[in-house]
Amino acid sequence: MSMKDNDYLCPKCKGYLNVGGFILFATKTRRNHKGLLMLAPTVGEYKYKRHDKFNLEESEMVEFACPICQTDLTSSNRKDHAMIWMVGIEDNIEYDLYFSKIAGNQSTYLVAQDNIESFGDDALDFDDIYYE
Repeated sequence: MSMKDNDYLCPKCKGYLNVGGFILFATKTRRNHKGLLMLAPTVGEYKYKRHDKFNLEESEMVEFACPICQTDLTSSNRKDHAMIWMVGIEDNIEYDLYFSKIAGNQSTYLVAQDNIESFGDDALDFDDIYYE
C-alpha cells in the first residue's frame, strides 16, 4: 500500500489533514509552545517539518489537535498516543492510526477490524497497551 497517497482525516470533523505530501497538526508542548507540525504520511517514517523556532525536546509530550476543528486528538485508550483515521487509497478501508505523542518515540499502530500492524523502534504489543 502506498501510504503517502492515502487520505488522513480528523475522527471528529472528518476534515482532510493531508496537504502537500504531509499530515498537518496544530500542536502544543508542555512548555506551552505552540506550532504546526507536518508529519510524513508514510506510516513508520518519522520525519516532520516545523517552524525553525518551534523546537521539540526529546521525550517531551506534545498535544496534537485537528487544525480544522481544534479537537484534541488524544486517544481515548492511551493518553500518550494520538489517533486519526487513515483511508487506504488501494483498498478504501478506514483504519485507526495511533501514534506516540512523545517527541522522539517511534511507535505507530494501524488498526482495522481484527488486523493490527505495529511500526517503529519503540512499538510495543498493541494488545498489551490498548487492552490492559
